[in-house]
Amino acid sequence: MRILVICSVVLCFSILACKPRSEISTTPATPLHQKVDISPLVPVELGHAKEFVQFLSDSGWSIQHVYRSKHESFFRETNKAAYIETDQGILEVVFFDTNAAVERIQIIEEPSTIPNNHFYLIKSATTTQRTGGFGATYFTKYRNMFIITIDRDLNDKLHDLLK
Repeated sequence: MRILVICSVVLCFSILACKPRSEISTTPATPLHQKVDISPLVPVELGHAKEFVQFLSDSGWSIQHVYRSKHESFFRETNKAAYIETDQGILEVVFFDTNAAVERIQIIEEPSTIPNNHFYLIKSATTTQRTGGFGATYFTKYRNMFIITIDRDLNDKLHDLLK
């Protein structure tokens, strides 16, 4: 019995020794979802968006572009905002210094006599603004971020992601 085991071990080593080195893998297996460094996509002046953009990427969303947002001047409390294009759709994100500042934001949909027009009154501690137009707008308050999109499916996917 010992001879059979010894012969089997010798046979295995002989086969491996004869196998060309190019066929022997020395690299570890690649994970199914590799972390993508989004740093080249986020301009230096939008460094405040980097962590959230990295989170989206790590969650499997493909990031196409990150630009300055028109919402930089929407709130008096902050001028930090980003326009983020993903394979799922477009998000506009306003970044505040604290979670509490975002929690205090009130969104009131105003009545409209024009079909499919939606207007919103948005109030924060120091800002009252109106926004809207044709089609619905979706707002998400998450931590220190106020997230805006006009795509219902994207909004649903975002909520699933942030759970």
